Amino acid sequence: MIRQWQDYPLRTGILWMGRYRINRFLGMGSYGQAYACTDMETGRTVLLKRNMPSKKELGRLLLERESRILQELRHPRIPQWIRYERRGRHEALIMELVEGDNLEHKMMAQGRTFSLLESLRIVKELLQTLDYLHQAGFVHRDVRIPNVLMQEDRIYLIDYGLSCRIGERLPEPLRSGLKETEPAAAEADVLAGSSWSAVKRRMRVPVPASDLYGLGHLFLFMMYAGYVPDEGQGERGWEEELALPQAVTHFVRRLLGQDEPGWHSAALCGQELRELMNRLRS
Repeated sequence: MIRQWQDYPLRTGILWMGRYRINRFLGMGSYGQAYACTDMETGRTVLLKRNMPSKKELGRLLLERESRILQELRHPRIPQWIRYERRGRHEALIMELVEGDNLEHKMMAQGRTFSLLESLRIVKELLQTLDYLHQAGFVHRDVRIPNVLMQEDRIYLIDYGLSCRIGERLPEPLRSGLKETEPAAAEADVLAGSSWSAVKRRMRVPVPASDLYGLGHLFLFMMYAGYVPDEGQGERGWEEELALPQAVTHFVRRLLGQDEPGWHSAALCGQELRELMNRLRS
């Protein structure tokens, strides 16, 4: 109850940090809360992200890291950094507000389903953003449906709170707070089982292949949004349940590291995906 009270969202209409009028609460993740605000000094509508109060120092460290990373990124499908605010005991990351719904909300709350080609198009768009991110020297480490925003036909990759430099070993306070294992141990977890916790540990390995791995699971989530099992049917593997074209199954298995060869870059993966989509359309 204390944690719930600490993390209760800011009230609509209040002026926070003496500058930002809270217009509406957008949502919260594991470590932060997001709000649509009006910057009263500029009149601009912005997104304000504050660390989750109950996460204390861990949340603050993650928010600072996200701010530093976003400062180095300039891409039309990544929200633009504006500033980092410190006022007394309060801190906040201010960034561009991108209006839209994330994939999780579209599928879970709105009941939206996606065709095979629609899903592959979203994967293709995300590969372009990931290629830029990897070229800039970073890995996202959290490519999941809550972190993909749709604004009409535009696809945004958001939430860089868990991002890091490629090959970076996080400082011990962060590794301990996030309960992250060593890369070799994470890969062993995946080989030992397919639980969601093992999947997340594999996604956290600081290499570009981890983002492709997350992208493979994201695609499967989208495909399962429209899946209805036959009555009385027992649980089967995704290859049997989804009955995708063989070429698509092979592509997804390569994203997941289950088939060789994998890809050395998101750009090469995207190139093969474009060729695959052209074959599917013909």
